[in-house]
Amino acid sequence: MKNLVSLTYLDSYDNLKVKTAIEKAFFNLKIDTIIKPNMKVLLKVCLPQSIQPDSAETSHPSIVRGVVDMINSLGAKCIIADSPYKTYSLSHLDEVYFDTGMLEVANSSNCELNHNLKIFTINTPNGLKAKSITLLDVINEVDVIINLGKIKIDENLGYLGASANMFGLVPGEMKSLVLNRLNTIGDYNNYLIDIIDALKSKLIFNILDGVVAIEAGETQRMLSCIAMSENIFSLDASIINLLGLNYNNTIIKQASDRGFIDINFPFEIIGEKIDSFRIDDFALYDYDLNTSIHNNISKQKIYFNSHQQRPVIKPKTCKGCSVCSKICPTNAIMMKYDKNGELYADIDYKKCIFCNKCFLSCPYMVVKLKTPIGFKKLHKEINKYNDEK
Repeated sequence: MKNLVSLTYLDSYDNLKVKTAIEKAFFNLKIDTIIKPNMKVLLKVCLPQSIQPDSAETSHPSIVRGVVDMINSLGAKCIIADSPYKTYSLSHLDEVYFDTGMLEVANSSNCELNHNLKIFTINTPNGLKAKSITLLDVINEVDVIINLGKIKIDENLGYLGASANMFGLVPGEMKSLVLNRLNTIGDYNNYLIDIIDALKSKLIFNILDGVVAIEAGETQRMLSCIAMSENIFSLDASIINLLGLNYNNTIIKQASDRGFIDINFPFEIIGEKIDSFRIDDFALYDYDLNTSIHNNISKQKIYFNSHQQRPVIKPKTCKGCSVCSKICPTNAIMMKYDKNGELYADIDYKKCIFCNKCFLSCPYMVVKLKTPIGFKKLHKEINKYNDEK
C-alpha cells in the first residue's frame, strides 16, 4: 500500500469550498485510476449516534455530498452506510440518517442509504483479537469501500481516526459486546487491525474530515483540513504526527509490529505541508496501549454476563481429553486437576474470543453454549432479517 497522504486546506463546510478541496485531493492521489465506471462503492461514514452534524461527532453532510458527487463523476454508484450504537434496526437507522443530514444527502444526490440489516461473519485467520468477525452484510453488495471518518480524541480510547471508523461496520450493540471483552486500548487497536486486514481487498481509500475536530473534553477545535490516503495507517500516522502524539502510544505502533506500515517512514505528504495545520496545544489524553478502556468494570461485567453467548465446561462432565485446550487459538483453556485428581478443562474468559472451536471440536460434547436472555433479545431483530435471507 502507498504511504502518500494528501492534506488539503478547508476552513469551512461551504459546499463550493468542499467541492474544490475534494477535487484537489482526488487529483493529487490520482483516485480516478482507482475508482472505475459502474463500480458500486460503499461510503463508510461516521454516524455513531443520532445527533446534529454541527456537533462534529458525525460525518458532515457537505463532506459526504462532496465525496458522493466525486464518485458519481467517475461513473460509480455509492451506498452510504454505518451502524450506530444501540439496536441495529430500520427505525433507528432512519432516525440517525435524518438527524445527521444523510437523508438530505441521499435525496439531493445520486446515492443510496443502506437499509440492509443482514450480517455475516468473516474469518480472520491472522487476527490477534478475533479469528472471525461479524460485520454488516452491505459489504458483500459492493465492489470497494471508501472509509470517511472524523478526527476525535475519546475519553476511553484516546485518538480516533480512520482506523477507528472501521469499527462502525460491527453491527449495532455487538460493538458493546466486543468492547466488553477487550481490556485495553492496545486490545481495541488490534481488533481494528483485524477488521482492516480482513477487508484489505475492498478498502481502497480513506478520508478524514479535520475541518472541525474533537479534542479532549469533547470540545470542538478547527484543524481546517481534509486528509486522504490509500493507506489507512499512513493517514492516521499523519494526523497523529500533526497532533503531537507519540506513535508508540497509538495504533501505528501495533500496525508497525504486524508489518502493515514502516514506523520510521509512515507517510509522505503531498499538497499542503503538515506544519500548516499543526496545533501545539491540541488537548489530548495521556494514554498508552495498556490503558484500560473500561471506566466502570462492574457495570461492564453485568452487561457482559447478560448479553454474551459463551462456551461453558462443567468440571464434573469434562473427560479431560484436552482436545479443546489444544485447539483454542488464544490459549484460553487450561487443563487442571480437581480435588480427586481428575483432569478437566477450565476457560479463562479474559482470553476467550468466543470462536466456539471448543464447542465444535469436543469429542464428548460436554462443552455447552450458554445463551442468556439478553443475547436473544439483542439479536431478535437481526435474526428476523437473516431468516428472510
